[in-house]
Amino acid sequence: MTTTAYRLPDLSIFLPQKPSGQVSPHFREAETGFNVWAKEKFGTQYSTVLQRANVPHFVALTWPLASCQQLRGIVDYMTAAYILEVWTDNASSTDATTLAETWIKILSSSGELQRESSIHPFFKVMLSELVPSMKAVVGPYHWQRFVDECKSYAMSMIQEALDREEHTAKEVARGIQSYALTRRESCAVRPCLTLMRSTRGLSLPDDVLDHPVIQEMEVSVLDMFWTVNDIYSFKAEYSVDGAVNNSLTAMQTDPATRGLDLQGRLDYVEKLFREALERFSTSKKNLPGVGQGLDQQLAIYADSMMDFVVGNLEWSAITPRYRVFMNDEDKKNMILRLDSALSL
Repeated sequence: MTTTAYRLPDLSIFLPQKPSGQVSPHFREAETGFNVWAKEKFGTQYSTVLQRANVPHFVALTWPLASCQQLRGIVDYMTAAYILEVWTDNASSTDATTLAETWIKILSSSGELQRESSIHPFFKVMLSELVPSMKAVVGPYHWQRFVDECKSYAMSMIQEALDREEHTAKEVARGIQSYALTRRESCAVRPCLTLMRSTRGLSLPDDVLDHPVIQEMEVSVLDMFWTVNDIYSFKAEYSVDGAVNNSLTAMQTDPATRGLDLQGRLDYVEKLFREALERFSTSKKNLPGVGQGLDQQLAIYADSMMDFVVGNLEWSAITPRYRVFMNDEDKKNMILRLDSALSL
């Protein structure tokens, strides 16, 4: 197979070191426990799918201060989110709506769904084990906001299904800004922001979290996450569905970027990442003085966000889930190789 080489942007040169350390020391314990649990619950085939998602490693890199119990609770949330993503990835908008609404009901349920014989076995496990695990980590103070953010994520899965159908039906001129609005929700990071606060013992009230500077800082983290994700997942996504829900594809129908080749689009996403990082840095410098012992909490929250951003980049470059680089030399030189026959 003949391949064409593209240069991936080296985003690490723009980022600081993680404020809280490299990786959680409880990583191996949490990973082993999760893998054993997955195999016992779902058998070899399904547990292999979950293991390939590489979620425990991601969580250990992005929450370096988390305890083993906290790692597991976060892994359980991300597993539930990942399964919904997998199930809706190629689903019709009708099926995606059914799945997303059931997923939301389980998060909000007091147990009545457990009695429904038609419910998928994974949903039963989610209700009986994953949700209690999440609650133990999130805690009552943060729970309602966490659920609301999860609802937004689930609704974005429906929107992505609608976008796929529209893309299949005709050439859709969806601008990159419109894409970004949906992607901020579909990347499943908003609930992670609440998990950051809960695992660090932060009790920031809603009026502080709703402050424009804090909101801008959070949105910049979402943008840094999805830009990295789109760059590193593009190769794997393109082989499955043509990377329909990826900024590198969306730019082909944006009047401002449609003339760019793939290398130009990769460079453009680097620009978006750097702009988001600049917005984050500016917001951090202008954190509001809220008093009542909350100023220090805001500083810790900002550090937790940067742990997340840097950890995500570290994980994206090495995870077998994306299989970005063909060899160590390509990884060293940030070279992505794609089949030359592809229309990119």
